[in-house]
Formats: sequence, C-alpha cells, structure tokens
Amino acid sequence: MPDTPQSITLAAATGSLSAATEFVRKGAAEANLPERRMGELDLVVEEIVINLSRYAYPDGAPGEITITYSVPALGALRVEFADQGREFDPLAAAPPDLTLDLSGRPIGGLGIFLVRAFADSLTYRREDGWNRLALGISAGARS
Repeated sequence: MPDTPQSITLAAATGSLSAATEFVRKGAAEANLPERRMGELDLVVEEIVINLSRYAYPDGAPGEITITYSVPALGALRVEFADQGREFDPLAAAPPDLTLDLSGRPIGGLGIFLVRAFADSLTYRREDGWNRLALGISAGARS
C-alpha cells in the first residue's frame, strides 16, 4: 500500500470543521479503520480544529490550518495538523484534575486529554514558524 500523503488547507475557523472531518474520514476509510475508531477520530478532529480556530491566531486574525494524512499500513492512519499561529505545545499542558467536582475545575484541558485518550501516538514540534501536531490512530482497540 503506497503511503502518499494527502493534504488540505482550510481557514482556521469553526466553519471549516465539516470539511476537516470529511477529509480525515477519507483517510480513515483508506486505512480501513472500523466505524468505532472513525467516531473517536471525529472527536479528535473536532477538538483540534475548534481549538486552532479559537486560539491559534490572535485577536481574530485570519489564519489557516493544513491537515495532512497518510496511511503507512492497512489499519493505520497518521494525521498532522499544522498552523502558523501562536506557538503552543498542547502536550506540555498539565493534565486536568478529574477528581475535582465540575464546578471546581478550571476551564480547559479536557480537549488534549480526549485527544490523548483516542490517539495511539501523539507528537508536537515547532518548525520554521509552524506548530505541527501529529497523531497516529490504528484499527486496534486502545488499552
């Protein structure tokens, strides 16, 4: 199976969520991921795209998100989200304290927790002014 990356560039806006989800689902179908994993992937894409659209570019400045997927093997999908917004490493954020009552929890932090829960691998790097968040997801169940 050839591992030819496919990319799409979208506005960093909540209105891009549908196109982003459809694009990544195309890769998930090529990887032959089961529907259960596609549903999890939908949640991951939503979390990342919404956060980039709200926080990556200061004061509502226009920006873009480039999403690239590849299928390194049947049953495996790699997706990268790249933006030129503010430098932010979501993997460096402290995990949320899930023992606190909902009313006592600070806002934020649950999104990256969700992404970590569903992705088999997750990396971040800042490269030449780009934030690059890459995840791997496979057909197998998470343990």
